[in-house]
Order: sequence, then structure tokens, then C-alpha cells
Amino acid sequence: MQLDLAATVSAISLCLTLSASAAPTESDSTEIAFVANAEAGTVALVDIASRSIVGGLDINPSRTEQKGPGATNYAQDTDVSPDGRTIYISRGYLGDVVAFEISTGKWLWQRSLNTGRADHMTLSRDGKSIFVSAMLDNRVYRVDAATGKLRGHVVTGVYPHDNKISRDGTTLYNTSIGPLPGMPRSGAAPAEKPGANFQITLIDANTFEVRERIPTEFAIRPWQFAPDGKGMYVQLANEHVVAYYDLVARRFTRRFALPVKDSITPKDYDFDAPHHGLALTDDGTTLCLAGRASDYAALVSVPDFKLLATIPTGDAPGWAEVADGGKLCLITNTRDDNVSIISIPDRKEILRLPTGDGPKHITVTRLPVSVIAAIKAR
Repeated sequence: MQLDLAATVSAISLCLTLSASAAPTESDSTEIAFVANAEAGTVALVDIASRSIVGGLDINPSRTEQKGPGATNYAQDTDVSPDGRTIYISRGYLGDVVAFEISTGKWLWQRSLNTGRADHMTLSRDGKSIFVSAMLDNRVYRVDAATGKLRGHVVTGVYPHDNKISRDGTTLYNTSIGPLPGMPRSGAAPAEKPGANFQITLIDANTFEVRERIPTEFAIRPWQFAPDGKGMYVQLANEHVVAYYDLVARRFTRRFALPVKDSITPKDYDFDAPHHGLALTDDGTTLCLAGRASDYAALVSVPDFKLLATIPTGDAPGWAEVADGGKLCLITNTRDDNVSIISIPDRKEILRLPTGDGPKHITVTRLPVSVIAAIKAR
């Protein structure tokens, strides 16, 4: 029996590549929250188990400055490669995406999007592509995660915002929020005509072609898929509500009003978003919502939409993420420069942890213990 040496070598090489890039297992990894500090231009790494900061990344080492409406924004969103070794950051008003090696803090690549604001982004399920909103240009770009090269763009609704991949990995969902009075366009508008002001754009994650454009009645801010993938739990612009959007019926079917602190006016909303931050527990039964204007986290049971608790946080909570198997909710307090760690079962804040100037987005994932050790040794 003869062996095909080239095929054998190729197969071994493939196995080694897959092994090196495989997601870390629970036994050899640590759960870490990456907190993007928009004003500082840093990312803090929070160990979920010890509830402490184990390291950080300077993601604007050149101290490049670029102003925009509202607070300085050099760190809008983050994502981490499936193997837990690379972090990607959309750098807000710098209008680009950058990649860093987590263990060393080494700058890997930078990709300008030639836009006034690089906004929310997400990774493809295989970790090979980054999908990022160029808000002011009504586009979502696909960026090669390994090299930073652009792999095309699609036209969305007006001012694309959040991006998420379907559970089966085949479809990218983008939601647009329409033009914001506090976010004027800079420079010439792209020649391409966008879709509706408020729109859900469905994009094939493999071919990167638009499958469908769904106009919506209201502007959707942060959102999460319902467990069955047939709907979305959403926050709406300019409203103190959480709602359910039925993707099958193509309409909003449930709305639930949330408490409003006394004396709150639209001046307190920040870019038309009095609520900005929505996370769903792992069992799909509880929403944790950041009430930015009223300075609280709300716990709401779903699908019945019952208010379980409102928990005071710091000033201007702007993002929410769950951790520890859905037992914890992490809330970034944007103006207080810290994160509220909330026990969902106990319905109370258990710690307020300083993380840096202007914390914005949180990504929770698992890192190999070797990466954690390297971070601590830096």
C-alpha cells in the first residue's frame, strides 16, 4: 500500500492548524470580560471568577486624536478570536478596525474604513471575517480577521448600528437606527442610496450578498435573538421600553414599559438612547437591561415580560453582558468609569469595579490559561 506523502503532510498540517486555533476548553481556560474604555483608548481585562482586573491593552499607542459628537471614542466595540488569542477593536471616531495579540499586546494590523465612525461589529462563526458598521456611510464592511484586508461592503439602512450572526452561522443581521440629530454626517455622503431609516438587513454571511431588507416602524438599538431565533428582544430609540420583534410576522408584537427616574428629559438620553445595553441569560429566561438615562439595571423575565428588579448602578450605564453561566450581569457605567457586577439570582449589585475612562462595550469569552499567564507576566 502506497501512501500519498503530500496528502499526508497536508492532512497533518491541517490538524495542527485546527488544534492551534481551536476554542479553549473550560478546564484549560479562564472566563474574561473585555471592557472597551472609549475615552481612554484602552481595553481592561476582568477575571470573572476573581472579579478583578488581570491586565489591559493600550489600543491607541500612537495617541491619535479625532473628535466627534459627544465624548471621545477610541474604542467602540470588541470581539475575540475563537482561540482566545487575538482581539479586534472598532475604534469609533478613528474610523478603523485594529487587531492585537492578547498575550503580548502586540499590534497586528489596522484597517481604515474611511468613515467618520466605526461602530458595532461581530465575527463570523468560523472567526475568519469581521463585520463592522460604518455608521455615517450606511455600510457594513467585511474585514479579513487574519490580515485586516477589506473583503467588500453592503449597503444598509440609514446609520447601521448593531450586527449579529444567526445561530447557524449563515446570516448576518444588521439593524439601522436612522439619522441622529447629535451625530451629523462628516464629509460627502456615499453615492449609494441606503435603504429605509429603520431597517433590518439580512446578509448572506458566506457570499456577503443582501438577502432581504425589512423596514421597521421603530429604530432598534441593542438587541438579542430570542432562543428559537424567530424573534428579537430589542431596545428602541427615544423610548423607555423593551420590545419583541417577530421575525416571522415581520412586526413588533410586544412592548413593555420600564421605570423612568424623576426629572428625566430627552436631554438625558445620549444619542436618542435612554436605554442602551441588553443581554439575555444563557437559559433564555431573563433580560438584563442598561437604563442609561435613569442609572439602573433592569431584570425582566421573558417571554412574559415581567419586571423582576431595578438595581441602581453608576452614572450612564451604557452596555450589558452576562457571565458566569448567566448568573452575573455586567453593566458599564460610562460616566463613572467603572463596571457594575450584578448577581442575577440575588438581584443586587455585588461590586463596582473601576476599569478606565469611558467604559463602553463588553465582550465575555474564555482565554487559554497560558494567555492569562503571559498577560500577568508583562
